[in-house]
Amino acid sequence: MESLENSLSIVIQGPLNERILESYPHYLRLIKNAQHKRKKINSEGSGYKTMGNLVISYWEGDNEKILEKIKDKTDIKLVKNYKKNLPESIKKLGSRGASPWILQNYSTSRGLAKCTGNICIKVRSDEIYPFLVNFYEKIKNNLHSPERTRFFTSDIFFRRDDEEKFHISDHIIGAVKCLMISAFEESTLECTRERAYKYKFPEQLICQSMLRSRNIEPKPYKSKILMQNNFEIVPITQMPNSIWTCSYRKYDKLYSQESGWVQDIKNI
Repeated sequence: MESLENSLSIVIQGPLNERILESYPHYLRLIKNAQHKRKKINSEGSGYKTMGNLVISYWEGDNEKILEKIKDKTDIKLVKNYKKNLPESIKKLGSRGASPWILQNYSTSRGLAKCTGNICIKVRSDEIYPFLVNFYEKIKNNLHSPERTRFFTSDIFFRRDDEEKFHISDHIIGAVKCLMISAFEESTLECTRERAYKYKFPEQLICQSMLRSRNIEPKPYKSKILMQNNFEIVPITQMPNSIWTCSYRKYDKLYSQESGWVQDIKNI
């Protein structure tokens, strides 16, 4: 049972990027080390189902030649998303806010639906985390503790409560699969609601959707305690050789922390 609980799926989400070719071998190695084979009965008799996989969730129109360069497709599930399948209501919300944000949430949700591991971690397609094992170990080590129902994120752009309320990091997010699926189903729906345009940052929409997916109302006056009770932070300093990026840095490869990030949820 323990090995089944420890099984891992990783979702690489976002437009196909050449950096996937650098990241996926690290992720596959981690997944295979955590994999569990469960006996099953199928139409052809008995067999084994492998629990844990790598999911690449991307969009129609992306450079699919990148996928042709992946040599080892064992335990890799490709999920191709189509903008024509997005909810019609999203078109009412304009060009800012929920309209572009739904791309992230929808593709993450669709990727999570194809995960077979008990622990799920979502990463970006344009970032590389060779030591994601340290992030995974934090989640695994809390499976039998009160922190089992927490969400884990990195510290990248995780903001203090007095600066921006409910501003998590959305670069790496992980938890047990049922929590992740519920959270991103809710965040995708939130993008279609009229109130979606009120969010200042996409991280706040995701964070508040995570809480609502657990029937917790994100009341501003409770923000600090709600964050401390429902989230954990794994700083990228605990994941050596990490490469992250962001739009205002023109998606260059970035290696070090920036000032202002919250590295311990107790200090939010």
